Amino acid sequence: MQTRTIYKWGSPEVEEKLPEHTLKFLEAKFPVDKEFKASFPKGELPLNPIKKSKLSQATITKLKQIVGKDYVSLDDVSRAKHSIGKFYTEIYKARFGEVNDVVDVVVSPKNEAEVVEIISLANANKIPVIPYGAGSTVTKALQAPKGGISLDLSRLNRIIEFNAIDSTVTVEAGVYGPVLEKHLNERGYTCGHFPQSFEFSTVGGWIAAKGAGQASTGYGKIEDILLSLTAVTPAGKFESKAYPAASIGPDLFRLFLGTEGSFGVITKATLKIRKFLPENSAKGSFIFKNFEKAVETMREVMQAGFGKPHFFRIQDPEETDISFHMSGLHGGKEDYFLRFIGYKPMERSLMHIIIDGDPTYAKEVLKKIKKIAKRNGGFSTGESPVNKWLHQRYSSAYLRDYLMDEGIRIDTLETAVSWSDLHGLWEKTRAYIKSHENTSCMVHISHAYENGANLYFIFLSPIDKKNEETNFVKFHKGIIDSIHKNGGSLSHHHGIGRMLSPWMEGEVGKEGLRILSSLKKTFDPKGIMNPGGLLGLK
Repeated sequence: MQTRTIYKWGSPEVEEKLPEHTLKFLEAKFPVDKEFKASFPKGELPLNPIKKSKLSQATITKLKQIVGKDYVSLDDVSRAKHSIGKFYTEIYKARFGEVNDVVDVVVSPKNEAEVVEIISLANANKIPVIPYGAGSTVTKALQAPKGGISLDLSRLNRIIEFNAIDSTVTVEAGVYGPVLEKHLNERGYTCGHFPQSFEFSTVGGWIAAKGAGQASTGYGKIEDILLSLTAVTPAGKFESKAYPAASIGPDLFRLFLGTEGSFGVITKATLKIRKFLPENSAKGSFIFKNFEKAVETMREVMQAGFGKPHFFRIQDPEETDISFHMSGLHGGKEDYFLRFIGYKPMERSLMHIIIDGDPTYAKEVLKKIKKIAKRNGGFSTGESPVNKWLHQRYSSAYLRDYLMDEGIRIDTLETAVSWSDLHGLWEKTRAYIKSHENTSCMVHISHAYENGANLYFIFLSPIDKKNEETNFVKFHKGIIDSIHKNGGSLSHHHGIGRMLSPWMEGEVGKEGLRILSSLKKTFDPKGIMNPGGLLGLK
């Protein structure tokens, strides 16, 4: 049986490849032994044997009675596919046919009533349950160290109500991003939530990971878009109301944000929506002589009070330089002109901006941003860089698999940090990453706030042909330590999962962990929901 579709990102029909000039640049920058590259698995290896399902025949029969026999899967490929996400070591090991900590069965309910029955059955028999949206998690949240049921929510895909008067939409948790956005766009609206995983992620997954989208500077992260939700827990069903605001104690529905299936199963949500007016969008880009001036411009804009971009992005000097090489601009007339006027490679920093909404508002905000950028030495480079970025905003996710085929490792870590700590964290974490032999570190800011921003670290290096997994785990831990030690949050939008669990006590403190544990016991007294070290919980 083939494993390629188990770990490969996105549609099996899509293969993104790099242009020849880009490939030559990468081969020169990251030399890989030709023999190793030729022998490295491209996805042809069969799946190694996995543990047999330990669920009783009686339990399997009951599950089939609840959802129908066609929606209960026991085959190895289905179980393996639902037990890994897109964390680097997961997809690396899958290349060699290795998928560990596999669920016992995959069950696909068609509605909330079936979810209630499954959770009741699992709770009565102390069977672990792991909710599954589209499998795009990068936090090891789908691994099943205790086996159990993978609850595939893809059939909970109804758009229940579109409400133009209230500017809301109510959907089931299994609705995919493009399906929701198409439905809204046809009615003149947008959700405004566009993670890079947009094409293969679900509303429930956005909420469970507390995610952000590429336009979240303007539209907000998912916690700003979410108005209410319904969740099925072992203790019972929780349902909140979609008030625009309320003072009735803590917002209980927010307890499920970012919990990655450890409290219960999100089945339904009501989201804010906005008018979709793409023809009104104002776009612009600027190049600065250094990262510091670009960041200063971003901070001033976010704190000025005249409005803010919906999409606001800065590439640091190394990401800007690699972007020039990969786009074919390096050594061209534009490149030489920028050098001539003082915008030098490995020093200059590129900024992208999109403002949505009313045309007068969009133009006025862009006009004021241009003034601030000019004062900080920013040179306007027009709409073209933004349009080029938009063209590949989702397709670039496919390149991770392609680069692995070429023997190159690429992975990411992201954090939130205050403006005052941002430069120190950027410098020190970059220094740690760059201290490793033949490693590039690209950093960008893609989400900005009045009080700070996120930093998104992308690191590339040749795959270690002897000790890749051990080498990566040690290196990855060092990056997390550097981020946390220098004032950054453990995560800005990817969640915690099992990947970051060892650092949770340092992030939230002993009292914070006690509160999380108490909530876990309240919603899930028998500990069946996604057990095994998630969120720092035992």
